[in-house]
Amino acid sequence: MTFLQVLGLVAAVAIGVVLGHKARVASIAEERAVAMNEVAAHAGLVERELAAKHLALVGREKSVTERETAFRKGFVEGRQWLAELIADAESSIDRSRQHALVVRKRPALGAAASVKEIAGEKRELMVRLKFLEYQLKSYEEWFPTLVDYREALLEELIPVGGGRDSLAEIENADPALPFLSREEYEGLSPAKRNQLAIDRYRARDKSDWEIGRHYERLLGYLYERDGWLVTYHGAVRGFEDFGRDLICERAGEVEIVQAKCWSKSKVLHEKHVFQLFGSTMHFRKERSEMFVTPVLISTTELSEFAKEAAQILGVRVETRPLEDFPLVKCNVNPSTGERIYHLPFDQQFDRVQIKARGESFEWTIEAAEAKGFRRAYRHRFT
Repeated sequence: MTFLQVLGLVAAVAIGVVLGHKARVASIAEERAVAMNEVAAHAGLVERELAAKHLALVGREKSVTERETAFRKGFVEGRQWLAELIADAESSIDRSRQHALVVRKRPALGAAASVKEIAGEKRELMVRLKFLEYQLKSYEEWFPTLVDYREALLEELIPVGGGRDSLAEIENADPALPFLSREEYEGLSPAKRNQLAIDRYRARDKSDWEIGRHYERLLGYLYERDGWLVTYHGAVRGFEDFGRDLICERAGEVEIVQAKCWSKSKVLHEKHVFQLFGSTMHFRKERSEMFVTPVLISTTELSEFAKEAAQILGVRVETRPLEDFPLVKCNVNPSTGERIYHLPFDQQFDRVQIKARGESFEWTIEAAEAKGFRRAYRHRFT
């Protein structure tokens, strides 16, 4: 290679290095400009977030004042304020998504604008949804029958509206409705749909209150089967039962029964014994001619001190598990002689007493109807 060729090669390499260096400088400058833009955008976001937090801190007292003012105006105003507050809190997620689209390396300003618009519409819908939720809860608290018949109302099995007395229609509706679909109620015979309703009532999960009442009914059935006249005092009187779940009478004797359907892992303490004894003493004052015995029946054991207290006070203690029993109560009307059966979800079920020859509990609708009993025309007690 000649000297001139070597010199040309060196010159070419030098020119390439210079051009590459210039390109690198330009690239670094471009990257720096992009980074500075991101820093500026992030700084702006931070400033906005700090400003928002500052406003939140400053406005906290104002927010409390607004809440108190809204609820003073009325529950409608207060619930509207609360619905908007919850909607604002839920909307914070959408705001974070919008900010993320703005400050990313390649900002998606169009997408951020769309997210902002959708978030605004979503917030308005959320406010309306929350307010309607509060409104519905208020109706159900004031009219708990609406909860029992929710499905039947939505299926339009109860003819409300159209100039009718809707509340009366609901109150007089068949209590079997909540256990049946529209097709079942309209397609099955009364006997088959009543039996299906009982089967589902028996099988469904029950609340603690329902389990307690079911246990009282079991004990009442056992007493009535043995010839006692049973008043379901707890079911009829509710919280005013004075600890007397059942009042059982037979041949000059009265047994005041308190029923406790508790988990076997729990222990009954002496306060239940004392309450039952005190209630029995009060009853004896009213019915001094009767021989009255307090009876505590439970699914679990008593503490040692409770057992000792029961023995001293003359409280008879029995342990009996919750078990299945017939749920069709067949009653003969003493005035008309009509033979009527009642189902456990009928409101008269706990008021009807099995006390005459021919009255009974049956396992099935078929067995009740075979003995000449029919379902009560009015299922609810007025």
